[in-house]
Amino acid sequence: MSRRRLSHAAISRVENYFSGVATEERPAVFGIVDMAGDIIKRVTVDGQETDAEPTVLIAQKLERLIYPKRYKIVYGGRGSMKTRTIVSILTAKSQAARRRVLCLREIQNSIEESSYQEIAEEIDRRELGDSFRQLKKSIRVPANGSSFSFRGLFRNQRALKGFTNATDAWIDEAENISRDSYSILAPTMRAKGSEIWISFNPNRETDPTWADYVAPYVDKMVDGIYEDDETLIIRCNWSDNPWFPEELELERQRMLRTDIDRYNWIWEGKFNKRSDELIFSGKWRVDEFETPANARFFFGADWGFAKDPTTLNRSFVKGNTLFIDYEAHGQKVDLDEIWKLFAGKEGMRPEQKSKWRLADELKYQGIPGARRWKIKADCARPETISLVGKQGFNIDAAKKWGGSVEDGITFLRGFDEIVIHPRCVHTIEEFSNYSYKVDKTTGDVLPIIIDAWNHHIDGIRYSMDGYIRGRGNGLNISEDAMRAVMG
Repeated sequence: MSRRRLSHAAISRVENYFSGVATEERPAVFGIVDMAGDIIKRVTVDGQETDAEPTVLIAQKLERLIYPKRYKIVYGGRGSMKTRTIVSILTAKSQAARRRVLCLREIQNSIEESSYQEIAEEIDRRELGDSFRQLKKSIRVPANGSSFSFRGLFRNQRALKGFTNATDAWIDEAENISRDSYSILAPTMRAKGSEIWISFNPNRETDPTWADYVAPYVDKMVDGIYEDDETLIIRCNWSDNPWFPEELELERQRMLRTDIDRYNWIWEGKFNKRSDELIFSGKWRVDEFETPANARFFFGADWGFAKDPTTLNRSFVKGNTLFIDYEAHGQKVDLDEIWKLFAGKEGMRPEQKSKWRLADELKYQGIPGARRWKIKADCARPETISLVGKQGFNIDAAKKWGGSVEDGITFLRGFDEIVIHPRCVHTIEEFSNYSYKVDKTTGDVLPIIIDAWNHHIDGIRYSMDGYIRGRGNGLNISEDAMRAVMG
């Protein structure tokens, strides 16, 4: 009897068939974990709640990625688990049902430049080697026909035409994606129920991913999440990761102390702004410090309106360094409750004690000494200054003049450095973002200050009222005033 030699393709088909039959791993169950590390919900791959034991843990901030949505966008800094979570969900879904996943980057010259390794590591972590076949340029699930393919978008329109049946397109490092690439991808993803996943760390405000897919919704985000019928956007950082490791925390703290501008980009998912664009670049840092018992304090307030917060800051000067040790920050604070925001329970008048509520204990911490020291405030709201004065504060208006903002900035930059205590989170955010306008066409930094991210900074300027001087049309700070404020 003659023997027929099986072709390589036939052997592969047989191997794939038996590999699939032999695989009996149960479908994944997602356990949703809060920041305390507790599992608060169990969800199946198709989004149904269950009592089954979880096999994949997902941070609560990223839970919405499990459920269907045309566009799923996640952005933020290092240590946020955004990439690993996307990989875990896509891998689990491809094991449970047939999925054709297209993993994309703007430029991919080799498989080593793709997301292949992240998928492979997930397979190893969950010991799914019997279900997945890791081929040279793709990863497959023989049992149900699922596949992961890896491509670059740049000038690759022809290569993408073969993926019109793709169920998922995951674009990693999407800060580098061009508009031309998006114009190619969107019509390619035409399968019913197909999804486009986008993950990135923001770089520039003008990048297409941010400008076209995120910026229109930023003002509508609540607790870092926006969602409508078509789009889900999640801002996720290290602070949303229940398993943030100690090794990364040490690295994060080191960069926070030594390079605040880079820290904000790498760890907090802020824009990668140039040093000449940021107004206080190189002049400030975040660090813990002890406030001297004999410090001469400066208090400065800015009034909120609509979305703007009402703020108060306390600072002091030691040597040639400005230290900012406390802040108060309140959105839509009633005028009758500004005393709570500024001072908390400290120094309450008899009539105010009856207005203090149990919920105020956490809401209003106040700033020590706010009732005893002079507060300089924005002169644009004299009626508010009068009201707060009647609430038991020594407060009056700071002077303004043409160029007073620029004069104040020059004065603050005259310190050797500005040190901000870590508890002043909103003040830190402002110093990280306060910037000059940039010409979008040429990239030139313009001598125009953007009127944003400046409420606490304005209050700090007001607190130095009387020490800052403006002369003529120039920026001229009194040397006597500088020596006086430094004691």
